[in-house]
Amino acid sequence: MNKKWWILGVVGIIIIVVSLLSLNFLKKKEIPIDNSGFTLLDNMTVEVYSDTNISSKIQFMNGTLEDDKKIDTNHLGSQTIEFLYKDSKGKNKKGAIAIEVVDTTAPIVLLSNAYTVTVGYSNNLTDIILSADNYDKNPKREIIGDYDLNQIGSYNVIYRVTDQSGNATDVEFTLYVKEKSNTTYEATYTDFQDVIATYKNESNKIGIDISKWQGNIDFDMVKSSGAEFVIIRVGTGLGFGEESLEDPYFKQNIQESIAINLPVGIYYYSYATTREEAKEEAQWVIDRIKDYPIDLPIVFDWESWSYFNGLNLSLHDINEVATAFLEEIEKYGYRGMLYGSKNYLQKIWTTTYPVWLAHYTSKTNYEGDYLLWQLCENGKIDGINGYVDINILYNK
Repeated sequence: MNKKWWILGVVGIIIIVVSLLSLNFLKKKEIPIDNSGFTLLDNMTVEVYSDTNISSKIQFMNGTLEDDKKIDTNHLGSQTIEFLYKDSKGKNKKGAIAIEVVDTTAPIVLLSNAYTVTVGYSNNLTDIILSADNYDKNPKREIIGDYDLNQIGSYNVIYRVTDQSGNATDVEFTLYVKEKSNTTYEATYTDFQDVIATYKNESNKIGIDISKWQGNIDFDMVKSSGAEFVIIRVGTGLGFGEESLEDPYFKQNIQESIAINLPVGIYYYSYATTREEAKEEAQWVIDRIKDYPIDLPIVFDWESWSYFNGLNLSLHDINEVATAFLEEIEKYGYRGMLYGSKNYLQKIWTTTYPVWLAHYTSKTNYEGDYLLWQLCENGKIDGINGYVDINILYNK
């Protein structure tokens, strides 16, 4: 018995020694860099945030690529990528290529050909006129030209935004400085029955979205008036970096909607500025809806564009925030959706989730895909005192 254990011990030692020697041998036999088996393209730059592999930069290979690595394009600058390939004789070789990640995309400016302020306006125009860059969190913003916010008049100026890579966007516009207007506007409304008469067909449903602003709702009257679904606000952030607050009418609204078999969707008004905050908000939403049957998507609603310039966010950042929220929602089996008005959907949002389009018009000219259309915010329907948003849900 002792002899048997002694033999096993010797064998074990031999195995360990052989393994160590083999590792040392392999280290000594590490494959050297050899780029002789391939040629590269002249242009070895890739665009920031692009989905690119090293094979896209190889012009010709006398053999086969064994390791088509993805290029890390999340940061600007140079990087060297090593990879394995076999030459024409099947011999293992290692290549190394130098890549430069660049940004050639100019910033965006959401500005028409005119902008109006009242005389004595004290805020910085570059803070309130929305602009953003795909990569730079804080591009240089400036107004080129002479103007006087304390003097009534019109001024032809340029809003220029320049990112750290030197890409610039100029927007010429007329700045109007006017006296404060005392003009009153006659209130108008959109009747829910008119919307049904105009838009209702076999391929859509007409409904509303609600929050505390609608107060106590008579859901029986809402349903008998023709509403076929309701999107309910579950809550909102209290501000940037603040906690979430449940809508005070959420439980009442969802319970009464479910009681009369009115299909329900959910939206959350977000102030998230990081992926981590967005995930926390999604979890907060899930905790409050998990005990209710949810028929329609869970919607991410981010609208704090008047503060955007001061948040040090890039376009990539804000889209990552939305994606993080919706990814978390869908991990739990819900359907995610992004809310946005026409201009922001065209200029800012690039996520691939279904869209809830806000465009207050009789016929939208938004060219992207959308599942839900919020066509007005001044809707009137029996069962609600005051205005409500009216929406069309398409059976796609």
